[in-house]
Amino acid sequence: MITKEKLVTSYFGYWPEFADGKLEKLTYDATRGIELAVHYIDSVKQKSAHIGLRFGSVSDVSLSNLLSENVIDSLRISGSEPHSISIDSCYGLDGSFKCKDVEVLYVDA
Repeated sequence: MITKEKLVTSYFGYWPEFADGKLEKLTYDATRGIELAVHYIDSVKQKSAHIGLRFGSVSDVSLSNLLSENVIDSLRISGSEPHSISIDSCYGLDGSFKCKDVEVLYVDA
């Protein structure tokens, strides 16, 4: 379950894979987990938004190829506690990790 998932699904009408989304921010904090900010554009619906995601209680972190600009091919969230997160890249950051909770922090259109 993704906390506040409806912020994303009510805006776009679905939960995206974030294909071609630009990774704007990545932070890691031992107590807060991993936070990502992604600028996602749905060119068919002509909608875009900056979306903040927080992944709490992370483990098995394996991320690599962080560049000054990073574009996501897909960001997949599967399973239930622990969730398996995988980031496939067009270029830049890719990898995977596990986490106990996922939360949408904001959707700024």
